[in-house]
Amino acid sequence: MQTVAQRGRLLRELLPQTHAIGEICCGDCAAQWQQYRQVLPGVQYTGLDIHPAIVAANRARGIPCVQGDALDGEAIRPFLACDILFFGPPLSVDCDGHTLLDFHAVTPGFAPFARLLLADLHYQGTLVCIAPRGTNLGDARQLYEQIRSWRDDVGLHLIHYSYATITGDGQATEPRLKYVELWFSSQLDDSWRVYHDGLAAHEA
Repeated sequence: MQTVAQRGRLLRELLPQTHAIGEICCGDCAAQWQQYRQVLPGVQYTGLDIHPAIVAANRARGIPCVQGDALDGEAIRPFLACDILFFGPPLSVDCDGHTLLDFHAVTPGFAPFARLLLADLHYQGTLVCIAPRGTNLGDARQLYEQIRSWRDDVGLHLIHYSYATITGDGQATEPRLKYVELWFSSQLDDSWRVYHDGLAAHEA
């Protein structure tokens, strides 16, 4: 998957000393599990999903995965040891892949999860919010200001526009924006850098 490969390259570039990765609302995380271990050999990976069947399927592939609610502090607490957390809630209605949601309609929401993680649980690593392609700078600014009101040591280091040139069935296509990733961190500087397709484009 191209978007996961882009994420992996950024991970190696920005946080090469990462020892543990957590993926919240992970879904079928086989591609992520393989990619992250490829770019960072020896890295530990754990996924969390609310659906028992998804958790069971991941475990059957040998992928560490636990069942839990992303907004349950006790379920998230074990992930505080991770250097980086990817938060990727379903971005389409009933996760059908066709009806995309607005940034503020995604469930569980980005702001409630960020508040739990950063304000309530005092997470000290990097949080990457994997948001729908319709996410705009106003959405990013609003979430940033909310986070800064809880934690003034956490900044928005990177806005990554993740593109794909291959469809789900393997056909070549014009570059299509798939996700907008917001990289919030207490470890990286508050620079609001903007990347397109994994390459630095300009600074916001």
